[in-house]
Amino acid sequence: MTSNGDSKFGSWFTRKGSGKNRQGEGGDDSRDTHGRKADDYGSETDTNDNDDGHGDLGDSLYARKRRELLKLARSLTDLGASALIDVPRIVVIGAQSTGKSSLVEAVTGINVPRDSGTCTRCPMECTILTTKFRWSCTISLRVTDHGREGEPTLYPFSPKLTAQGDVELWIRRAQAAVLCPHLRRASFTDKSYDELKVIADHNLDPAVLKFTQSVVVIDIEDPRGADLSFVDLPGLVQNEDDDVILMVQNMVKDYIQRESTVILVTLPATEDLENQQALRFAKDADPAGLRTIGVVTKPDGLDAGASGKRDSWLSIFKGDIPKHYLQKGYYCVRLPSDQERRQGVSRQAMERTSTQFFSQTSPWKDIRSSRLGVANLVRDISALLMTIIEQAIPKMREAAAEQLAICLLELGKLPPLLTVDSDATAEVVRCIFQLSESFQQIVLGRSEDKTFVRRCRRIFAFFEKAIRDTAPDFRPVPSLTESNGPVTLRDDFHEAAAIDVDIADELLDDVEFIPTTKKPLTLREVTRVLRETTGWELPHHIPYEAKERLLGYPTENWPSAARACFELIAKDLKGCILKELEKHFGRFPALEQHARQLIVSLLEQHIQRSKDQLKRAAERESTPYGTQNVEYFETMRNRWLAQYKEVRNARTSGAARPSMPGNVYLNTRYEREQAALRALADLGITNLVGNDLYRLISGNFYEDELLVMADVRAYFDIAYKRYADDIPEEIKNTLLIHFAGALQDHLVDGLLRAPDSAQRLEKLVEEDPKIKRERARLQDRRRRLQEINARLNDLRV
Repeated sequence: MTSNGDSKFGSWFTRKGSGKNRQGEGGDDSRDTHGRKADDYGSETDTNDNDDGHGDLGDSLYARKRRELLKLARSLTDLGASALIDVPRIVVIGAQSTGKSSLVEAVTGINVPRDSGTCTRCPMECTILTTKFRWSCTISLRVTDHGREGEPTLYPFSPKLTAQGDVELWIRRAQAAVLCPHLRRASFTDKSYDELKVIADHNLDPAVLKFTQSVVVIDIEDPRGADLSFVDLPGLVQNEDDDVILMVQNMVKDYIQRESTVILVTLPATEDLENQQALRFAKDADPAGLRTIGVVTKPDGLDAGASGKRDSWLSIFKGDIPKHYLQKGYYCVRLPSDQERRQGVSRQAMERTSTQFFSQTSPWKDIRSSRLGVANLVRDISALLMTIIEQAIPKMREAAAEQLAICLLELGKLPPLLTVDSDATAEVVRCIFQLSESFQQIVLGRSEDKTFVRRCRRIFAFFEKAIRDTAPDFRPVPSLTESNGPVTLRDDFHEAAAIDVDIADELLDDVEFIPTTKKPLTLREVTRVLRETTGWELPHHIPYEAKERLLGYPTENWPSAARACFELIAKDLKGCILKELEKHFGRFPALEQHARQLIVSLLEQHIQRSKDQLKRAAERESTPYGTQNVEYFETMRNRWLAQYKEVRNARTSGAARPSMPGNVYLNTRYEREQAALRALADLGITNLVGNDLYRLISGNFYEDELLVMADVRAYFDIAYKRYADDIPEEIKNTLLIHFAGALQDHLVDGLLRAPDSAQRLEKLVEEDPKIKRERARLQDRRRRLQEINARLNDLRV
């Protein structure tokens, strides 16, 4: 919360002296921020028996300026500016039975409803303007409609009232009207007091609101009044339903939280400040006490024996108790008793009685007179309100301009408004072309947002890894107990190929392309396969069936992996096109629904066609196995054979396999190979390469098994790379690119070339009701903000 000096309104909250011993007092003559004295404000004490001076006051430049400022604040509130910018105001809070209603009556000169019920269930805003004409009052309703973000609507309610005695009944009618939004407002204007009690009873009609934020607005023109505006909030209650108690508390907290709000708290003199809930709420909203004013009521309730409370109030008014310090201080008012109200004692007579009481009664006779009486309170808070409004105008102008800019930006984001002259066919053509172009750029990876292409690439990368991981795990040892783990080529860097690990948790975390059950195959298991597949073949003839069976183990799950990959891509493709459809067609729900059916139908056709293509691509990896890449096959066969023999011989001889840093070992190995080749060349044995050397390694007893292992593993290296490349390319071309290319023509045929398309499109091109409501809301806000800006800019202060 803002502290003294940090508040953007600190200049007017600290304008007067804030000395601890004279809290809130501006000096002996109590001049306001414009240097005017108390008798310049037209209080009752100034005009007890004549109003000759009031004509001059009403016509003075300063008086006109005050009224203009007050009217400005009121008009801004009527426009709903309080929901958009910070408009200064005075708010009166207090518990029930703390004299709040009596204070309102004393300030306004009218009677307000006092019984329980409607008077505790809605706020009341009072504006008093001095006038040179006769007294009058009008009552309006500022209704907060549901679903309009708190933006109010002002409805005239009463006629112009010229008799003060008529006002109370009209206030009751207005309060009942805002509590019964299900009934016509006009139906309340002729209701009697007894009828209103029945109509507004929530127990008799559950549709009646227990509480409402809608405001009863009272405008008074009074030749003997002071220019003032304040909001009287419902009294804080204790003996009510919990929901009502909470609603009132939340209303009070909401009204007083803004830094430009002056908080008037009614405090009965007979009660301790520590027990005042309203004061606690004020301290929560204004911890430094910069904008809170305490109004002490019922001072005549202190009997002769309450010396402790009298001394306490004297100390509080002097500022000697730090925890109760308020920068704007305290006022004490003596308000009419019930008997005095029944007797109809005039305001002037009450003012004389009040003055006499304060001058003769402790501790009030020892307190500065400028802090006593309704007239002094009204004079000071009126001057304070005018000052803060005037000083807040630059801030309000800035805030209103900023809000208008935001509103215009939000309006600009909405689709263009269709007029009665708009061509439905042209609008549909525009939507089709924009959707088709946008979607094609996405599929081709040329759009700004490449999320879809990146997801596809990630799926393909996982698919490639899943196929690679099916590689046969040959162990060139008789049993697993003799194995040191899987055998890999020393320079087989592709085994460690990286796959966007940053998306491992984001994508495919619950998808398994291929079951992770791969069994290692030892020499004995390969021997078993050879025996099972050997017929009348001659010795050392390896049956082709043996290699087929061993290749079938890793490849049997490839088709299911391809289908899983395809389904993921197809799912993402559907989500992407429907998202783009909503983006380009969303403003026309009926048209979007019709286009959706066409798109889904087209997508299903392409999915089925792509599945057929995918099936044929998968069949290419079935028996009989073969490859035209003979040179690569021979290279890999020799390398795997050499590797298997090396591991086998190392196990047989007990020699440890060399363990050196990768590059060092490879360089040494290459140098040794070259040295061996040179030695053989010296013997006349030429046309050899490094891999040929490893044929010299003896396989001992398992020579055929090692050859089979090398053949199968070499062919797998060719097949898996081919399959892991063909399937994604097949999906990309037959599904993604073909579907994106066919989209535009399909929508044109379905939407524009169908019979009676022109008439049907007229019905389909109807704006989304949500967009229509949002446009209306923003247009209404723009209108209000433009008017708020105009009124703020037109004012010259």
